[in-house]
Amino acid sequence: MQMKYVGIDVSRDHLDFAMVNGDGTHEASTQVANETKAIKTLVRSWMKKHGLDPAASLFCLEPTGHYSHLLLEVLVDMKVAVWLAHPMDIKQGMGIARGKNDKVDALRIAQFARRYRDQARLFTADHLRMGKLKQLLMKRRQLVDSKVRLKIQLKDVNRRMHADLRKTFDQIDQANMRTIDRLIKKVELMIDQEISADPVIKQQYDLIASVPGVGPVLASNMLALTDAFTRFSTPRQLACHVGVAPFEHSSGSSVRGRTRTSQKAHAGLKSLLHMAALVAIRNDQELGDYYRRKVAEGKPKLCAINAVRGKIVHRILAVLRRNEPYVPYARFMQAV
Repeated sequence: MQMKYVGIDVSRDHLDFAMVNGDGTHEASTQVANETKAIKTLVRSWMKKHGLDPAASLFCLEPTGHYSHLLLEVLVDMKVAVWLAHPMDIKQGMGIARGKNDKVDALRIAQFARRYRDQARLFTADHLRMGKLKQLLMKRRQLVDSKVRLKIQLKDVNRRMHADLRKTFDQIDQANMRTIDRLIKKVELMIDQEISADPVIKQQYDLIASVPGVGPVLASNMLALTDAFTRFSTPRQLACHVGVAPFEHSSGSSVRGRTRTSQKAHAGLKSLLHMAALVAIRNDQELGDYYRRKVAEGKPKLCAINAVRGKIVHRILAVLRRNEPYVPYARFMQAV
């Protein structure tokens, strides 16, 4: 049976589907509501009308947060092979694109899936479980952002209000902050419960949390945003993803620049790793000495901090590879 490739462009209210065969011939396109019944009806109708076989097909879409969650649930439940491809990979793989609409984008995604099928990473039920953790972490970030805005209101804005209003505004904002603190604790408890519900995920969490500088927030985000470390097989790959791997920028003998990290890195993880590095420099003697040695050698402080971030990434993958909690080098040598 000939392989079929289905590209899906996701939006809030509807989904655009396009299907091509193994030769790249466009066989069908349609639009359906972003609802469970509509998705199942379409897939089943294409199975009858176009010979779509779940065992000989590949569905491809871009990650669009909560808009694609229902679609992924339905496709996984129907045991369809699904590739959640990176938007940048799809954009670069399609080359120069003229014009844009949802129908055309769906066809381009289908052609991308056909061309790069050997690079596909299939989305599974395990990834769906990580999706719940991602949603909890997203809610926590929203609450923390709200608290930061209230702090700015209290510190800078309220004191410039009319004198008769300052005290009342301060009381309102302080009450809102207390409410947000309670909600953050509630969400963090739900995050802990979600991690503890899976023994494998819980073991990974405990292992990476043993690394100096890695706290609960970084540990849970690392698990969620790497799909429990299934997306990266080497420290270098993970370092690139979180923006700590420097790359050379040069061309012949006329254009040269300093090595720098990629702007395509995951900004959230990079920020959390930066805070982890600052904590580790203060509290971990080995990393503190490493940082001060780099600075003494003439490295800019930010470059030295980035080197510490890289060390933390390598330590995280090392404890997972050995399946043992982190042990400081000095204590390890004593044990040997």
